[in-house]
Amino acid sequence: MVPVWVRPWLLAALLAYAVFGFYWYLFVGYAGGWHNQPEQRLATKLVEPVDWDTLETAAAGDDVLLSVTSSGRDGEAEACTRDGACRDKCQADGTVRADDTHPVLNCLVTVPEADMSDRKQQIERMIRQRDPLGLSYLLRATDDELAVVARLQGNIEAMQCGPNGTCYLIAELPDIPNKTVFVSNDHGHHWQLAAQNVLDKAYVPKIVGIDGERVWVDGFQRIVLSDDGGRTWRVLADEERLLAHNARVMGDQSHSDSMSDRFRWRLDDAGQLYAVSGDGYSDRSGVAIYRLDAKTGEIVSAARHEGSFPSLVNGPGGQLFGIYRTPEPARYTVYRLRNGNWSPVLVAGNAPLSSLRGNAHALIVEKGRGDGAHLLLSRDGGQHWQAMADLYIRDRMEFDPAGAGWLRMGYRNREGYYGYRWIRP
Repeated sequence: MVPVWVRPWLLAALLAYAVFGFYWYLFVGYAGGWHNQPEQRLATKLVEPVDWDTLETAAAGDDVLLSVTSSGRDGEAEACTRDGACRDKCQADGTVRADDTHPVLNCLVTVPEADMSDRKQQIERMIRQRDPLGLSYLLRATDDELAVVARLQGNIEAMQCGPNGTCYLIAELPDIPNKTVFVSNDHGHHWQLAAQNVLDKAYVPKIVGIDGERVWVDGFQRIVLSDDGGRTWRVLADEERLLAHNARVMGDQSHSDSMSDRFRWRLDDAGQLYAVSGDGYSDRSGVAIYRLDAKTGEIVSAARHEGSFPSLVNGPGGQLFGIYRTPEPARYTVYRLRNGNWSPVLVAGNAPLSSLRGNAHALIVEKGRGDGAHLLLSRDGGQHWQAMADLYIRDRMEFDPAGAGWLRMGYRNREGYYGYRWIRP
């Protein structure tokens, strides 16, 4: 027999256990699961060492384009940077077909004659000799099968495709000043040279948006635009002009390090550019947002908000979404930003939101930890959210830009081929 004085405590404990069990069922047991697809292997051996931290992905219709850089040597690729025979072999009428022959995109580029008396060129040659560029691989995933389709002697620094199939690839090549831009009009199956020796001072370029022959690139302290398929570029807006328009909205951030970017540039689906202060990693409250016409660069508005935007991504339909965090006590909300209006699509209260990811098909956000809803998935632009089982995001994992899930790269087997698998809901 249970003593009388223990019975109320036992009843309370059983009730608490029942509540916990019901909560677990709703938020953990009922959460959607992740499925590891069978492991596959690349059919091509990559030159070692491969730096998987450089892995980048881009949606190309239903396929995925990927790039990764190796510090190894590929004699054929190196020779193609200067060999006329290679130029004739790997391209036809100024077009390279990306396929299982692994053509070298450098064959589209003309290396200028070096001026041995030019002091600037001498310094650049010394830097290249001390820190040579790597070998980049261009890969394609079709029906979840991953294959190498092209090589490039140099570093692929940015790559993205628009919804109509126009893709841009920005690279740094040996013996070519500044950046080189390649363009494809069929989701990356065929490539042409758009321009070389362009995008001056775009040290770490990021492609912000694509609309046919119009492409926006986030360069150093500026946003640049090409209206003719990447052939010519112009500065659409820069930090100096934004601060001259209204520096008060920046607060003390207007005096931040002049050697770094003050803004992140994003494009919404209404043809407006957003220049958002902060880097997304700082806990500092207070964010300045400038809105500009994406075609003319005209400043539409400038405002300061007391919270911050740790994440900003484009999702279904090219819509712009962001996690907004209020000052302490912190509250978290995912908003859709369009034409200056903020529409909440996920209100989380004091449950932390982080790592918002998006593409044309889905939004995924991390919410809290250990509550069974670590990851939330939306397939309709934030109208409905599904709790997903916890998934540990580790090294060599990249968000699938053409679906909802991840690509996990494995390690080499004894024969030297890399394994990989897709993780799907």
